[in-house]
Amino acid sequence: MARPLTLMLYLDNRPISNELENYMNTLASLTDKLTVNVADRNSSSDISPCVKISTDDGTETGLAFHGVPSGHEFTSFVLGLYNAAGPGQSLDADVREAIGKLGRKDMKVLVSLSCTMCPELVMAAQRVAAENEQVTAQVYDINHFPQLRQRYNVMSVPCLVIDDGAQVTFGKKNIRQLLELLR
Repeated sequence: MARPLTLMLYLDNRPISNELENYMNTLASLTDKLTVNVADRNSSSDISPCVKISTDDGTETGLAFHGVPSGHEFTSFVLGLYNAAGPGQSLDADVREAIGKLGRKDMKVLVSLSCTMCPELVMAAQRVAAENEQVTAQVYDINHFPQLRQRYNVMSVPCLVIDDGAQVTFGKKNIRQLLELLR
């Protein structure tokens, strides 16, 4: 990790929030590159529990995980940290150029921690967001956010919601497939 990051926590009164806080504190204890701050202990259950990744000066990177990034999403979360802190995973020149040309995009990726197809889309979305400050990638463990399942009629995961429902797609996607959808 080239630069330190801050893990900003938004918590509510559910046990899953305590689990997230303990999980992030344990992760941060492994390196001096991560700091944990609790931004809100009474946050809305529409977004909590949530960890938002910020630079050490408080600038949001656009990456967030709603729930606890465990199961099949642990590796995705760690790669998100690496990509946000730099140097990040390598990108082909044409992919980097396509990411740079994107305007404002908000992605919600709805996942299940037991899904083996979800991480590829999560990693692609987070990589795009880490590379372009106009793009956000918010990952939701759908088991803790039933209102999103209902709102977007989610029957399977991963589910990608672009710009608050302007486009909703299902199934795993690599970074090139994701860029096609974001253009």
